[in-house]
Amino acid sequence: MLFLFLFLLISAHKRSEREIRVLLWEMKSPVMLESRGLQIHSKLKTLNLSGMVQIEDIDGNLMAQGKKLGTSARITGDGPISVNGKSYRGWIQIEKFEGRFLVINFLDLEDYLAGVVKNEMSSKWPMEALKAQTVLARTYALGKIKAPRNEHYDVFATVEDQVYSGMEGEDEIVWKAVNDTRGEVLFYRGALAEVYYHSCCGGFTEPVEYVWGGTGKPYLGSVKCDYCQECPYYFWRYPEKGALSAEELATRLGYEGEAVKEVRVMELSPGQRVLRLELTFSSGYKTGISGNDFRVRLGRDVIRSTLFKIEKTENGFIVFGSGSGHGVGLCQWGAKGMAESGKSYREILGYYFAGTDLKKAY
Repeated sequence: MLFLFLFLLISAHKRSEREIRVLLWEMKSPVMLESRGLQIHSKLKTLNLSGMVQIEDIDGNLMAQGKKLGTSARITGDGPISVNGKSYRGWIQIEKFEGRFLVINFLDLEDYLAGVVKNEMSSKWPMEALKAQTVLARTYALGKIKAPRNEHYDVFATVEDQVYSGMEGEDEIVWKAVNDTRGEVLFYRGALAEVYYHSCCGGFTEPVEYVWGGTGKPYLGSVKCDYCQECPYYFWRYPEKGALSAEELATRLGYEGEAVKEVRVMELSPGQRVLRLELTFSSGYKTGISGNDFRVRLGRDVIRSTLFKIEKTENGFIVFGSGSGHGVGLCQWGAKGMAESGKSYREILGYYFAGTDLKKAY
């Protein structure tokens, strides 16, 4: 009964407005844990351990040192917790959800940011650009805390949200950006703003509704950007040499056995990004495809944005483009250029998110 009481007490802890739950990964193999004063709390028992401890899934139940823990366990320590060799602040929860065991990191939002910012922007870039990035990462994360992905976690630790790597992502420069902007987020008319960022806009950012649909937002419109021209992908070409043959292009787009005869741009956004294409094949078959689908099918790493045009040559097709990423919100290379020209992080955020207010959320 004592163990049950302790578990219920731990499980009922009230989350603070700054606590974020990050899904690290789905547990598909044993998890190795290490920390000073390591404790594993479950409905069945509490274990006080030292050294390295393994938790594994045995017939649908968590087990540690031969002890059955059930379908949920909270792991705490007197300091950071090492999980499979990587250190994390806060504490770790392993719990069953839809038949899978999930490894989730619970921690303070400011600590989370210290493990995010360097993964999204180089810490060698100017401090004012890093501060702008930090404010956006905080605004995005706070929005996810208020509207989580599900009842078990708020965000993924991957590009599906923001790339989080625990303490290995931290350094002194990032911590300065976090501490100097502590609690600061963007608001619009009293509500938390919806924010996005990308690598390089190629000259103009893109209104949000032309990328993900829905209703546009006044502060997520198209902004002329003259600051990102140092981006290595300000102009790009695919393939880098030669051309894609008609047959290869058809195959890459998912039409094996066909050959592309013609590609026509049917619709452009106000920012001149490709919204819709029409493909004509040698067989006479025609079909439409979105600019984003075209990019995804050929590969985001080679078709770096939807700001492109397609040229037909005697050897096939060449895609010429500009920028990298979806184009909505902050242009990171633009932020770097603005910071290098002497602009503050407040000015950078005000430029890309006009009409928003920078305020402390806590």
